[in-house]
Amino acid sequence: MAAREIHVVVVGGSWAGVTAVHELMQLAQVTYPRLMVTLVEQRTHYFHKTGMIRGLVDKRYAEQMFIPYNRLFANGGANGANHRFVCARLKHVHENFIEVEGGGRVFYDYLLLATGTEYASLPVTQSSTAEECRMLYDTMKESIELAGNILFIGGGAVGIGLCGEIAEMYPNKSITLAHARDKLLNDDLSAGFANTTEARLRKMGVTLLLGETVVPATPSMYSSKSSLTSTRMYTFSQHHAWQVRPQELVAKSGRRVLCDLAIWTTGSRPNADYLNTLPVDKVPLVDADTGRISVRSSLQLTDARYPHIFAIGDVNSLPLAEKYASSAVCQARHAVAGIRALIDECYDFRVKMSPTMAADSALRAQIPSYLVTAKHQHTVTVALGRSQEVTSSLFARFHGWARGTKRGRRYLIDKAQKMLNY
Repeated sequence: MAAREIHVVVVGGSWAGVTAVHELMQLAQVTYPRLMVTLVEQRTHYFHKTGMIRGLVDKRYAEQMFIPYNRLFANGGANGANHRFVCARLKHVHENFIEVEGGGRVFYDYLLLATGTEYASLPVTQSSTAEECRMLYDTMKESIELAGNILFIGGGAVGIGLCGEIAEMYPNKSITLAHARDKLLNDDLSAGFANTTEARLRKMGVTLLLGETVVPATPSMYSSKSSLTSTRMYTFSQHHAWQVRPQELVAKSGRRVLCDLAIWTTGSRPNADYLNTLPVDKVPLVDADTGRISVRSSLQLTDARYPHIFAIGDVNSLPLAEKYASSAVCQARHAVAGIRALIDECYDFRVKMSPTMAADSALRAQIPSYLVTAKHQHTVTVALGRSQEVTSSLFARFHGWARGTKRGRRYLIDKAQKMLNY
């Protein structure tokens, strides 16, 4: 066991990041008393994005979604004072330190990047403070309440979940879901899963336009600006159409689609530009098409010079089937296990090593493949309102029925509160 101080920095305070912090605190209490953990997060609070779609139709639920980080290290035991929270936006990553906006530096021995993704069409995901987040959220909820004919563009988990919630809460509204593929969700899930989801939505009164790419009939119709807060202006492009007014969109087939609120639930994209400051040999660290961080099967960066840097959750290049909350938890645990293996190998990152030496040391640590170890660990579940859900696991369906704990009823908010000691 290493006798020196070991500093692990986790960037991003959502499911993956907070889970990693908990796992690291366990290591500090049980095995590595000189291990220090720092969480760097741009928000002043934890925003429960997993339940975002429920909060848009349920005011009481929305009030629980903003959880401070002030109790995160409360269970750190005797080592709790060694851990800290830094509220700042990540700007640049260097080999042994990160730079945050404002010019501050945070040095690290190991780095876990869990910065997630943001939906350009859902401005609430880009807020920094709880007050700003609530104001944006109220604007979105008001638009949903006022609209009578709603069109969703994008049949991923967010679009499907929103359709289900609104169809259940407002059965008299006309709701249409347009999706560019012939099946909902993504190709990593079974056709049966997609077929069941489609059948449930149609039964709830949702009109599905599958295999249709939808664009505004008049491109300039979303170019106006709307002030959503007193301090910040948001420009509504075609992906920011939260204004309620008569609108016309055109499908690929030529079909005209009329609505008074069009919501794009596509365009989720991570921002990993902060890695541009890390030197690379040939292969870029960030995929130019997806914006995701390229990782090895161990969740370490692909460049052998940086075996002490991991990327977990939505920001990495794993398949789309791994972009769910349960997967984020598994990835966080796997990455922390990898860090422990590297620590046990006594790899001192404060000593300059050649790429070959770094690769050899990482190889000796024997970090297993995440996709192999997690193959049967998690289940994909999509909620359709409070009382319905579609899950990929027969066991999960029976377990939820037997215990009355369907995901759609709470969207894991209880687990989030427990993680943050609330």
